[in-house]
Amino acid sequence: MKNLLLSPSRVLGIVAAVLLLSGHPSPGEEIPLSLDAAIRSAIEKNLDLRVQTFNPAISDTDIRKARGIYNPRISALVDHHGEDAPLDTSGNLVNQMRFFDANISTDFLLSSGATASAAFTNLWSRSNLDLGQGQGSSVSRFVEPKLSLSLTQPLLQGFGKEVTEQGIIVAKYGKESSLLAWRNTAIVTVSNVRDQYFALVKARDDLQTRKASLAVLKEIHASNQGRVKAGVLASVELLDSEFGVAQAEVNLLTAQKNVRDASDKLRSTIQYPLGTELIPAGTFPAEPVKQSEEEAISAALKNRPDLQVAQVNLKTLEFTTRVARNAVLPSLALTGSAGLEALGSGYSDSLSNLTSGKNPFWSVGLSFAYPLGNDAAEAALSATRLRSRQSDAQIRSLEDSIRLDVRSAIRALDTNLSAIEAAQKGVILGEARLDSFIKRQKVGLAVTKDILQAESDLAAARQTLASVRADYQGAITQLWKATGELLERQGIRIDDTTIDNLAWKELR
Repeated sequence: MKNLLLSPSRVLGIVAAVLLLSGHPSPGEEIPLSLDAAIRSAIEKNLDLRVQTFNPAISDTDIRKARGIYNPRISALVDHHGEDAPLDTSGNLVNQMRFFDANISTDFLLSSGATASAAFTNLWSRSNLDLGQGQGSSVSRFVEPKLSLSLTQPLLQGFGKEVTEQGIIVAKYGKESSLLAWRNTAIVTVSNVRDQYFALVKARDDLQTRKASLAVLKEIHASNQGRVKAGVLASVELLDSEFGVAQAEVNLLTAQKNVRDASDKLRSTIQYPLGTELIPAGTFPAEPVKQSEEEAISAALKNRPDLQVAQVNLKTLEFTTRVARNAVLPSLALTGSAGLEALGSGYSDSLSNLTSGKNPFWSVGLSFAYPLGNDAAEAALSATRLRSRQSDAQIRSLEDSIRLDVRSAIRALDTNLSAIEAAQKGVILGEARLDSFIKRQKVGLAVTKDILQAESDLAAARQTLASVRADYQGAITQLWKATGELLERQGIRIDDTTIDNLAWKELR
């Protein structure tokens, strides 16, 4: 029976073959991509941001709907009715009455809370009294036009523009919040693009490191083959170098997978076509970012959209509290009306009498109402006051959290900058050690395992350098995100009008 045990190099070779055959589709079209182009594509096409884009437009419709309280209402009535009314028990006396109304009126709301109305009514009446028993009939007809104006003005509860327009004002605050929420989502989106872009740069750097490692190990293995064949090197050294090549091939396949995964993740965020492979146009920026803690905190307290949303929420609650305070007042209203009326047997005569102003009418008065206890209004006022205090506490808590975010991001910048300097020294040391072991092996002072270890250490050092460079860019992203400046730092400047128009463009 054959021995089924396999050497480590053979096992790694099988793993490499399986990965090659099973894991990944062939790469699609390669597209060079700069960070700026990736960010702009995300702003235009990212699906989460497009979802958020509709909210400001929806808020616009809420404002328009709330302004409908000022739309005047016109009413019209045309009515014809009649009645044959008996005037005695015998049924001989009958009053035949016919009426025709043609009325039109309008009413509207004023910003002070007053409601006003104007009406023009027309009543045509005809009465035919049948006297019975041959006594004939008596006919009576008249036309009664009337023009009237009326006004009801609240003096306590319901008085004032803020109370009248509370729906409009709350809708405007909602619109402001939706615009800030869009900016917050845009910042999160750009933050994700930066992180994913530099993750792709790191993955491609790792891929180049693995390719270089494989090339070095193949060269070492070829050298070992020649020296073993010449009898100047033990055959076990050849097994070591074969194992190193197999391990490097597996590492290369893993690096290729990581590149494709990072490319797919970024492609999905910026909504590039499926199957494309993104190639970063540059590497990690070398210039460090400097910003003082005081400047960063000041910028954050000024620019952070989430803090601004909380502040708008507080303004909304303070406004609601003022309106609720008005609601606990008694209801006192001034009422008044005035107009002209006329009466005639014909319509032209009646209109002539109406326009002459001979028959005016008017009224003025006060109405008062107050519910005993008024628990509902007082409870609503207490609730809004409590929510205002709660919102104020939340803002102070958020400001403290923002200060912590900024300080943490600045410390991360400093830490990662030092880590980059240390990692660069590690790469220099690794390159020197590998070169030294290769030279020493040629004169018999080192074995293949020493070279494999030195090459592995160099690859790890290069990976560490790529990682800390990516971490430094991530710290920059977090700092700009913490200060609310990320969009402007990346050259994205979008005013509220532009955001408003984004959703309407979707409908066209």
